[in-house]
Amino acid sequence: MSTKFTKVNATSRFERRRSRRSYLLFLAVVLYLGSISVSVAWSFSPDEDLTARAAVLMDAATGKILYQKDPDLRLPPASTTKVMTAILALESGRKLTETLTVSKTATRVPATKLYLRPGQSLTIEDLLYAIMLSSANDASMVLAEGIGGSVEHFADLMTKRATELGAANSHFANPHGLTAVDHFSTARDLAVLFRYAMRNPTFREVVQTKISSVSSNTIVKKKTVARRISVRNHNRLLWNFDGAIGGKTGYTHAAQKCFVGAVTRNGATLIVSILGARDQWGDTKRLLEYGFDNYDSLKTAPPAGKPAPTESVTVRPEGVSASMAGPRESSRGQPVNGYVLQLGAFRERERAESLLKQFSDRGWEGFVEKILLSPGETAYRVRFGPYAELLVAQQTAEILQKSGYQALIMPFLAPRESGGESS
Repeated sequence: MSTKFTKVNATSRFERRRSRRSYLLFLAVVLYLGSISVSVAWSFSPDEDLTARAAVLMDAATGKILYQKDPDLRLPPASTTKVMTAILALESGRKLTETLTVSKTATRVPATKLYLRPGQSLTIEDLLYAIMLSSANDASMVLAEGIGGSVEHFADLMTKRATELGAANSHFANPHGLTAVDHFSTARDLAVLFRYAMRNPTFREVVQTKISSVSSNTIVKKKTVARRISVRNHNRLLWNFDGAIGGKTGYTHAAQKCFVGAVTRNGATLIVSILGARDQWGDTKRLLEYGFDNYDSLKTAPPAGKPAPTESVTVRPEGVSASMAGPRESSRGQPVNGYVLQLGAFRERERAESLLKQFSDRGWEGFVEKILLSPGETAYRVRFGPYAELLVAQQTAEILQKSGYQALIMPFLAPRESGGESS
């Protein structure tokens, strides 16, 4: 009797263990299949997943914007600036074989650079490879001085030509992209400029080259001594992204990570432009994949993405009276119609207040306005004004420009008053 009971008890324990193992196996399968369904259901959402402050995805064939995130937000472009430098050099009328001499000033620019020496000479073609592959700042200076006569004049030519090409929200202070007060561009402008540049066969050949070398020549005791310098393209897409045909990277502390480039697949070419990114290559690749995956629907629909926030600074300088500027508020404390001068917007309140203080210390009256870009995301605009008359706004903009600030005049509309009181 005891033996039979023991066998029955052991069998029950065995069955329970087997049942438990079956249940755990079943649960694991369910969880695995659930994870697959979740991953399949997940999709990239540019508005939520991009780290870039501004981005544009453009159809290269038509110039149509397929996706945009703050496309006209003025930001430092870092070394993507060199796209405009290359355009100007290629359109200068100079032969690619012409040599330019390195000045002392060119050698003093901070890295990244080739560490050129005064008196060396390089061909314009080699200088183009140096700036577009290795992002050499000293090579950019040599091009600017050799073609424009001076960095300042070359930068003015860059800005003028960019405006002619449709990049009206860009202003260049140098040929390399190192941070400067009056040096800025937008994601839209960079896409426009890169699309134009890719029409030039020489530019296309340069930007799709992975590795090359440039030659600098120095005269030593009446003999020419050549020095070969290896240059490697910073554009990682050329190595690991199907269809990549060229691009230009950029980084400074102020600009963060930037990129503009083009990729071709299945007969479609997309241009991507990002500014102020934390995840440069992640943003670029995901946005391109999103564009190709949804190309047919995106090219027939209005541009995806939220519209750009209006970032602005308007000022009442010394010499412009309050009566000229118009009343700042109505009796209910609401802004009145008029004009504002757009200078910039900030994600951090401290930066906005710092800019406001710089103007306040010089007698300019202004305020910081908080705006909601999306749920959980805010920006802070430094504003001065508004001005009731366009002429006053234009006079104010001229004063700002003389102080090194580029202002864009925009209309300012007061919100309509509602019938009831608000708390």
